[in-house]
Amino acid sequence: MLAGTASSIDNRPLNAFKCKAFSPKAPYHETHVSAVRRQAQANARFSRPDEICRRPQGALGASRQGPRAPYALTSAAAPRGTRRFRLTGANAFEALFRQGRRRDGEYLQLIAVPSASPPGRVGFVIGKKALPLAVDRNRVRRMLRETLHAARPAVEVYDVIFRLKRGCPRAEFTRVAAEAAHLVVTLVAEGSLR
Repeated sequence: MLAGTASSIDNRPLNAFKCKAFSPKAPYHETHVSAVRRQAQANARFSRPDEICRRPQGALGASRQGPRAPYALTSAAAPRGTRRFRLTGANAFEALFRQGRRRDGEYLQLIAVPSASPPGRVGFVIGKKALPLAVDRNRVRRMLRETLHAARPAVEVYDVIFRLKRGCPRAEFTRVAAEAAHLVVTLVAEGSLR
């Protein structure tokens, strides 16, 4: 049938797609309209000889062991800064602030007390007023943690708190880390003199 001629269902003319779209009286609604094809096309699927159909995988056949465990992005062992080196709890911080010896720098204050049981623990106090962005607070904390890790055998006899006294721009973060290294060296030097 050509467009514009009557259909056999009723005598209404058909549109260019040879179907009655949106006709509530038609036995098939627009959801059941078949797609219009141009000319006969080759099938998009592979022909039978080129298709891989139920052949064994490799010379030994399919694996019977099931899927492998995914490769881990990090090792199963605890990371370097494990929990045993962290100073946790409000009471521990409060006791250290009460009893600790303070060493001040331009940006940082180091508060230290000889540890009751080695290894010594570390806490960081970096306020939102000093560094409003969490990204910056975390970066400074990572840099301070790395400084302590570099001085680890000598500093393990202390419980330590690093407190950021005032804010600084991102360009000064390396100065903060250098200041932390200097404060740790003075702490270890004073401890070795006793």
